[in-house]
Amino acid sequence: MKKPDPKTRPRKRTAAKATPAQKTTAVKKNSGIQKATVKKSLALKTATAKKAETKKIPTKAVRKKKATDPLLSRVQKVRDILDGKKGMNVTILRVTDVTSLTDYMVLCSGMNTPHLRALADEVAKQLRQETPPLAAHRRAGTGDSEWLVLDYLDFVVHLFTPSMRAYYALERLWKDAPVV
Repeated sequence: MKKPDPKTRPRKRTAAKATPAQKTTAVKKNSGIQKATVKKSLALKTATAKKAETKKIPTKAVRKKKATDPLLSRVQKVRDILDGKKGMNVTILRVTDVTSLTDYMVLCSGMNTPHLRALADEVAKQLRQETPPLAAHRRAGTGDSEWLVLDYLDFVVHLFTPSMRAYYALERLWKDAPVV
């Protein structure tokens, strides 16, 4: 067979290679398109987010109710009292949805038995000085038992030594309750 002459043979069409200047121009054009697309999508997202935010904001009446919840403010006052007396690992659990016994549980650790008694006495003293005064419905445990309980019906204050708190692990027991 006779080989075709390279001069008369039809050439295959190949894509022309772009020069570096042409490449940067193409990239700039594409990035401009991409930037415009990104800007449009961001604008849509922010508009959607603003609409969602307006739907989530509760009415003023609901906001005032949440902000002025007297029970939560008393429980937070108990937290402040315990922090002032150097109570360790103060945790507040909202158990309203989990049990009907109480609404909140305050868990706190003390360094030793005299510290536990001092924490319990300070909480009782400060809450009796409130307006209106609030006295514990029941006080259980002794400093020697390493676990004191102050029951105020709407909330319960548990004071432990670190070893007893680890042993009874009330946070694990009430794990379904959210931490406040």
